[in-house]
Amino acid sequence: MHRILQDDKDHNYADSLNRFNSFCGKFLFDSNYQLSVGVERECFLLDKNGTIAPIASFVLQNIGKDNRFGHELSACQLEDRIGPCSISDVRLCLEQNESILKEAESSLGFGRLFQEVGPSDMLFDISPDPTGRYQRIQKSIPQDVLEAACRVIGTHVHIGMPDHFSALFVYNKVIQYVDELCQIGDFSNGERLKLYKKVAPKCDPKPYKTWHEFYQEAVRLGFDSNPRSSWTLIRISVHGTIEFRMFGATTDLNMIVGWANRCYNLCKLALLDIM
Repeated sequence: MHRILQDDKDHNYADSLNRFNSFCGKFLFDSNYQLSVGVERECFLLDKNGTIAPIASFVLQNIGKDNRFGHELSACQLEDRIGPCSISDVRLCLEQNESILKEAESSLGFGRLFQEVGPSDMLFDISPDPTGRYQRIQKSIPQDVLEAACRVIGTHVHIGMPDHFSALFVYNKVIQYVDELCQIGDFSNGERLKLYKKVAPKCDPKPYKTWHEFYQEAVRLGFDSNPRSSWTLIRISVHGTIEFRMFGATTDLNMIVGWANRCYNLCKLALLDIM
């Protein structure tokens, strides 16, 4: 009997360890991309009448296969991405994306709107997703939460981390600046973040002493199998980055460069504390 109990204990421990290792393995850190920068910028799409419209598939099909541009949950939104790149190249990369999109606007007859919060009477069509991710999200949340998610757009900044230890250390350091970053990225008098918190009530980042503590929180909140389902305003991303998700939408590329620099410097200073 003692041997059986011991075998069960050993099996449970091994199973728990495997699940923990699997969770940690979802975060793809790479020392070659330490302090590299990525930016994701969302916008609403306008039809020829200047109305927010679910035309993302039309636009993306005509732009062609280019991983710098992609779908969002709402079929009325488009995301353009840069990186990983050096902090000095952020503006150039943003300008390159902007050039492609402006040419597409001219040739296809659509427009873009960088208004942080869409109107409550806009259409709430969901983007087609071959993986089924957006369809699963649509089925898993109430309609009012889905509408809130479709009505907000923003700008996300990623800063590359070399390894798990560094990422957790830097994350714990930079989350103390979340309120400041929310303020400098707000252009809707708090309305965007109010709607965002309707979608993600537990979006305030919290510190973790260890990766195991982070994993336990992931299990408790149900994002251990898919860390992308954690919507905190600052998070450790599966892309091997610290992701800052609080910034709003703007046409001003200088402002986006400023946000990227602020996030970069916060992470760089935190990494220096490790040395």
